[in-house]
Amino acid sequence: MNRIVGRQLSALAAVMGILLTSACGSNSGISPTGGRERPATLSAGPYSTDPAKTGVQPLYDLSRELDDQVGRALIGPALDIDGVTEVPLQSPYMDDLLSGVCGTQPGNGVYLSAFGQRREWKAPHLRIQQFAGGWGVSPAAEAVARVRGQLGCGTYRDREGLHRILGERELSRLSGLDDQLMFCEVINEKGPDRPTYLCTVLVARGEVASRIQTWAATAERAEQVTRELAAPAAQRLAAVS
Repeated sequence: MNRIVGRQLSALAAVMGILLTSACGSNSGISPTGGRERPATLSAGPYSTDPAKTGVQPLYDLSRELDDQVGRALIGPALDIDGVTEVPLQSPYMDDLLSGVCGTQPGNGVYLSAFGQRREWKAPHLRIQQFAGGWGVSPAAEAVARVRGQLGCGTYRDREGLHRILGERELSRLSGLDDQLMFCEVINEKGPDRPTYLCTVLVARGEVASRIQTWAATAERAEQVTRELAAPAAQRLAAVS
């Protein structure tokens, strides 16, 4: 009981964090440790308890097995990529949107994850994050479809800086999934420093979705590493959900 209440409070805190960051403005730099903030406007008031409006899933209505499934969907901890090491985290538990691309925020039918967990890795000029979470209020594939529908925004700004969408990328069909999506972006393309390239893969099966993100100094490296990790992420997800 206490664990469920704690998870629910964590999800509410995630919503407030996204809203507060939006209100305070954005910062530049690579920071793949949390959800991206560039919210539009929530239709719900700050004290709404309607899950569709707040974007917080009611944990009491979700499967008890979902927490375990999310944990087993994570790849690693070791990755077969030269020079990459795992980043120690204070806690692996974090609820997030499946993607904050184009300023997406919780609410209006967009849900934060439940039982979210993450892992991170780094190498020179490279950062990798995997995030997995449960979407028990509707199929996880619907969350992927919503992200796909956002990619036409062109540009948006968040705490990392100005993003330009480079577009969806073709990805060989991964077996055992309900949906999959890969897309890439460039961050601070015209800034004083070198731009950062970001590629994202989303995979969904049943009530669980997984996200791989790679931040790199070149578009080629970001895309290569993301593609390389898409298959094991899909295999882990297909095996547990």
